[in-house]
Amino acid sequence: MANGVSVESPAVESGIRCCQTSIQELVTSIKKLSHSYQMAGAGGWHDQKYKELGIILHECCQAMEVPARELQDCLVKLEALLKTIQKYESTGL
Repeated sequence: MANGVSVESPAVESGIRCCQTSIQELVTSIKKLSHSYQMAGAGGWHDQKYKELGIILHECCQAMEVPARELQDCLVKLEALLKTIQKYESTGL
């Protein structure tokens, strides 16, 4: 380990909460966009512009899924790091 490097569990816990919040916000945004689009279609809007919007919306949702997956991977690593830190902290060294 590098000399002078220190990580405490509260800092990692904060990072975990940030990841969780960001993932939830992305997932919620995807659901809301999809729902709004479906509601517009249920209201009778089915012309060419509606279809074009659907293509754009699909691309946007796919693009938002990328950082959500990356944040999920980060979350798993942060949780593993937190367990290791907590184990170390419990030794009382």
